[in-house]
Amino acid sequence: MKNADTELLEVSRKLSPSKRRELIDYGRKLYSQKDKKAGGVEEAGDAAWKRIINDARPRPKLKAYMDRILREEKAEPMDSSKL
Repeated sequence: MKNADTELLEVSRKLSPSKRRELIDYGRKLYSQKDKKAGGVEEAGDAAWKRIINDARPRPKLKAYMDRILREEKAEPMDSSKL
């Protein structure tokens, strides 16, 4: 079996110049999408949320925000008529 680099070169040499440009643009698009994903891991739906929720790293800003919200709720309980 050929390695991917060799196969890609062989295929690209058989393409017209405009199709080669499309192949290059598509490759760049794929590469930029890979860079945007954290660690190259693709997750969808529930699996992603479970990983996020179960992450044990401290979140000081989130904790401070939640503490502030809870203090405000104790000071002025939510009035359902204002919703």
